[in-house]
Amino acid sequence: MEINLSLAVLIFLISALLVVISGIILAKSGDSIAEYSGLGRVWVGSLLVAGATSLPELVTVISAVVLDSPSLAGGTIFGANMINMAKFSILVLIFGGSNIFQNLLRLQVWVATFAFLLTCVAVLMTIFSSSIKIFGVSPFGVILIIMYILSSKFLYHKSALDSSKQNFIEHNSENNSIKRQWALFFLSALMLFISAPFLTYSSERISEFSNVSQSFIGVLALGFLASLPEFTAAAAAFKIGAPDLGVSALFGSNAFNIAALGIADIFYHKGSLFSSLDISHLAAGVFAVILIGLCLLQLYQRTKLRLFSLSTPSPIIVIFLYIVGLFVVFKLG
Repeated sequence: MEINLSLAVLIFLISALLVVISGIILAKSGDSIAEYSGLGRVWVGSLLVAGATSLPELVTVISAVVLDSPSLAGGTIFGANMINMAKFSILVLIFGGSNIFQNLLRLQVWVATFAFLLTCVAVLMTIFSSSIKIFGVSPFGVILIIMYILSSKFLYHKSALDSSKQNFIEHNSENNSIKRQWALFFLSALMLFISAPFLTYSSERISEFSNVSQSFIGVLALGFLASLPEFTAAAAAFKIGAPDLGVSALFGSNAFNIAALGIADIFYHKGSLFSSLDISHLAAGVFAVILIGLCLLQLYQRTKLRLFSLSTPSPIIVIFLYIVGLFVVFKLG
C-alpha cells in the first residue's frame, strides 16, 4: 500500500501515543513488581524494564544482519548507548534535584559498571575483529551473551541481598496484586514492541517527504524517536518517585543492547559482524564508552548535582560530548 504524508503522520501520532502510554504503564507496573516481589527497583529496572524497552533494538539488529546489513546493526547499538547517557543526563537535570546521586542506591554503580565493561569489550572486538567461526558460531557473540547473563545473575543476587534488609509491603491481596502488575507489565511490553517499529518507520517516511532526511536535525530527531521507549519509561519512573528504576533501566538498556549485538553476531553468517564495522562505528563505540564512564563516575562520586564543573563530570558535559560525538560519527560516516 502506498504511504503518503497524511497517512505517515497519522501512523506516527498513533504509534507515538501508544509508545508513551506503554512506557508509563511499564514504569508503574515495574515499580509495583519491585515493591511487592522484593526483587528491588535496580534489578527490575536493569533487566525487566530495560529488556522490554530494548526489544525493538534486538529485532532491528537481528533483521539487519539477516538482510546482510551489519553496519546498521553496529550503528544502532553504539548510537543507542550514546543517546541513553544523554537521556540520563537530561532526566537528572529535569527531575533529579541537587541530591539525586546521593539518593540513588549504591547498587547503581554495579549496573553502570557492567554496561561500561560490556561496551568496552564490544569496542575491543571491533578493533581486533576477525571472521573466526567455531562450529558455525562466532565466539564474539557468545562471549558478550555470557558476560550479560553473568552480570544479570550477579545483580539479581546483589539486589536480593539488599532487598532482604528492607521491609516490604504485605497485603492480604498481595498475590492478586502482583499478578495484575505482571499482566500489565507484559501487556505494556507487547504494546511497546508492536508500536515502536511503526514509530520509527513513520518518522523516516515523514523525514523523506519533508526533505530533511539527510540533514543533521533530521537524523538527530530520528535517533531520539527510535529511543523514545527507554526515555518514556525512565522519565515516568522519575516522575512517580522511583529514580532508581529509571536510572537502572537506562544503564541496563545499554548492557542489553550489547547482548543484542552479541545475538546478532551469532546470526551473521559471513563471519563476525564486528569485522564488517568501520571507523565510524568504532568512533560511536568509543564515545559510548566515554559517556558511560562519565555517568558511572557521577554515580560513584555521589556528589551534589552541578550543572557545569571542570573538577567532576556534570550532565552538561555529558550532553555536550554526546553532541560532539554525533558530529564526529557523521563526519567519519
